[in-house]
Amino acid sequence: MFEIVKILYRELHYQIVKRNPLVANNERRFRKQLKTSLNMKRSVGMQSIAFLAFGAMSAMGIAISPEKYVITSLLASLALIPFIFGIYVTAVQSSYVLSLGLFEPLKVLPLRVGALYLSELLSIDLIPSFSIVLPSILVVIVKYPISGILALLWMILGVFIGHTLGLLILTFFGLKVSQRKGRGHSLKNLFKIFALMLYMGVFYVMAYAQNYIKAHSEYLASFMGRYSLAYPFTIASIFEPFKSFLLLAVYSVIFGSLYVVVIRRTWSKIIEPEVISSAQKFSKFRPSKGGSLFALVSKDLRIIFRKTAMLTGFLVPLYFALPQLIMGIQSGNFALSDATALFFTVGFMSTAGADAILKVEGKTLDFLRTLPLKKGTYALSKALSMSTVPSIILLLVLGVTYYFNGIKAVYLLPYALMLPLTSSLIVMLYFFHYKAEEIGISEVNFGHIIVLFIIVGVAYALLGAPLVLLGLLKGLPLSYGIDAILIAVLLYALGVSR
Repeated sequence: MFEIVKILYRELHYQIVKRNPLVANNERRFRKQLKTSLNMKRSVGMQSIAFLAFGAMSAMGIAISPEKYVITSLLASLALIPFIFGIYVTAVQSSYVLSLGLFEPLKVLPLRVGALYLSELLSIDLIPSFSIVLPSILVVIVKYPISGILALLWMILGVFIGHTLGLLILTFFGLKVSQRKGRGHSLKNLFKIFALMLYMGVFYVMAYAQNYIKAHSEYLASFMGRYSLAYPFTIASIFEPFKSFLLLAVYSVIFGSLYVVVIRRTWSKIIEPEVISSAQKFSKFRPSKGGSLFALVSKDLRIIFRKTAMLTGFLVPLYFALPQLIMGIQSGNFALSDATALFFTVGFMSTAGADAILKVEGKTLDFLRTLPLKKGTYALSKALSMSTVPSIILLLVLGVTYYFNGIKAVYLLPYALMLPLTSSLIVMLYFFHYKAEEIGISEVNFGHIIVLFIIVGVAYALLGAPLVLLGLLKGLPLSYGIDAILIAVLLYALGVSR
């Protein structure tokens, strides 16, 4: 079985390298990149080592902490990482893998559950994300062996839960062929997005709801104070081995059964996708008046919002915004300084959307290459598409800020549009800085994302310096001015104005 997965892995990364304009036209570099990318052990090992370095920083806090409740709090926050990566990688990567047609040859074979190969293929990309939590787990094992082993099992289960839910998102939202267009279909897509956002927030809601429950019921306070039934807060039970093992068993049975059901349904939908159609009225063709840039951005956003599985990749900043918003609403205080910090956080985390936006096209890239399309226009369209969802999230944050601070919240409005755009332009300049005009899909791995986070972090430090040195209100005009200049420089570097 694993031999087939290895073949699929090699074919996937061959397709990725072939679509990378940085190496596709350079035979020497192309062969070198193939040698690195097609070696599964080397590729996964290098990415895992990079993540281990970040995990070591988190492990230091656990190593010096003598309090068990501090250790469980840190582990609970760390447990979100493999869980989020499980959902993100599975939902986004699966849509891209299927769009490349890797599983077309397997459809004609007498396979009962061919989606198991898809699951194993995606699981390979989940290994590096687990390396982040591994140093912290090793520290806990040294200090508290039994509790450390239980924490390790919870982390593994977290990856599995995220992976299972990612397959569930793919099955229900990503494997449909729609031939229907209209307001009803748009409303349905919006409902899917709302349901996905609601699910993402349920864990935070349950965490903060415990305080409310404690204030109203002594019995529920004593029960909920020991552990929560929702992952990742269940990891707090590792110092109570019997309860932790019992919860592990319950979660394993529930999500193991769900995985079996989902994996079978996924394969049946891969073979025969659900077709949604209805009677349509044909109208006269009218060309778009917005030009090629508007058409490209519109195309990307339509694909993103239609494929809810792919949209998951753009909602990563929401994981960081929700806790702060809930805390602000709960406390009745959400100051401008808190909102500004959240704006920078969301803009910074929007960098994670690079992988998803560059994989929107799939096979249609070959068609785009036949058009008289400039590389700068294509890169700018990707930047605008990438910044749209984070900007919408920041506008929602701005609404909460306005509720607590009134008209002063308007001071932050430019940030809602400029910060995500700045991050997106930096990302696109990083991937499209080659001299040739040919467009393509650059290879995106965890190493690239880490480098991009560092570069964007430096740029954000420059933008945030006036706020720290001059104060919020006095520093905003200077910060906006620096950001405007930076955006202009990035646009020129992309060749948009040439």
